[in-house]
Amino acid sequence: MYILSTMELVQNDIRTMKDLLAKERFYLPKAGTILQGQIISISKNNVIVDLDSAGIGIVYPGEFYDNPERMRALKPGGTVSTMLVELENEDGYRELSLKSAQMTTAWQDIKEKMDKGEVLSTLVININKGGLMVEISGVQGFLPLSQLSPEHYPKVEGGDTTRIVQALQKFKGQELKVKIIDFSEEENKLIVSEKALLEDRAKKELERFKVGDLVEGEITEVTDFGAFVKLSDNLDALVHSSEIDWRFIEDPREILHIGDKIKAKIINMDGGRVALSLKALKPNPWETVEEKFQVGQKIKGKVIKIRSGGAFVELASDPEADPSHTIASGELRDKSARYGAGIIGFLPSEEIIKDGKPVLTTDIVQAGEEYDLAIVSIDAKDHKIVLTLE
Repeated sequence: MYILSTMELVQNDIRTMKDLLAKERFYLPKAGTILQGQIISISKNNVIVDLDSAGIGIVYPGEFYDNPERMRALKPGGTVSTMLVELENEDGYRELSLKSAQMTTAWQDIKEKMDKGEVLSTLVININKGGLMVEISGVQGFLPLSQLSPEHYPKVEGGDTTRIVQALQKFKGQELKVKIIDFSEEENKLIVSEKALLEDRAKKELERFKVGDLVEGEITEVTDFGAFVKLSDNLDALVHSSEIDWRFIEDPREILHIGDKIKAKIINMDGGRVALSLKALKPNPWETVEEKFQVGQKIKGKVIKIRSGGAFVELASDPEADPSHTIASGELRDKSARYGAGIIGFLPSEEIIKDGKPVLTTDIVQAGEEYDLAIVSIDAKDHKIVLTLE
């Protein structure tokens, strides 16, 4: 029978102790680790937490100065999430932070909510000139003006900041449905959007349509650049001024009005935006342009727009018409009645000559006036006619 010597017993004890210490070090938590623990005691000076194998932790009063409710929510025997701030402080405790743990888990929660695309109900806690302050998972977020739904966007003439803030006051204390669209824990940034919910619904609506479809809608707004059309509760479209008619339209408001019901053709759906055309449902005058106009032909034209490179000119719909000719009723032909074919030509500035020298376009031609012109070239495919003054 082999009996261990005293030296061997000591060596075995040393090895066992080293193994225990190595295991202890292996499981030793690092600063920044989130630890679960059971509250042992609560006093005005501290909260003591049993961290099980990680030891005993302490939370100091500074954790509660900005949020007394956090302190009142704690009860002896309750479980709490904490963040390890210091492995061993001067008092020999694991120093813990409830606030940091709450923020860390809150940001993790925010990331999960954004990744899942969750629709969240959030309380508006304050207002500023840029939008609404909200709170999600204990983190303060921002709902910019640009991300409000059309229903809630403040319609303030001239964009007066003071009036915008006043208009937003009604939302304070209200709950709004939003989605998280951006966040950064490092920058303490959280951006939410109401509009994103509408965009999600609009995407589903878009699946019903394709380019080339004929659609019906109601005009909800008319601007200098075109008209907005409501296709459904969640989907709006735009008819650009250039797509209203083949002829030049100076002011869309003269043709289209709020409440008008229209039928149009979808010509573009890039980026989730629907572009409509009214003129696509009308005969294209450029398809027969060479039957009516030829190079070298003299024609009347009305200047509709002047740019630095020249002037855009609407050509008379009847090239052969004599403006002084009387019609059957005996009345003089109205000058404006000779236009409307939808053919726009271009008079380059280099074609505007006076005394053998080029001059400024505005020195010779004026918008709204009619001039004698000649056709220099025709490109029906690209819808281009180049003109010169007679």
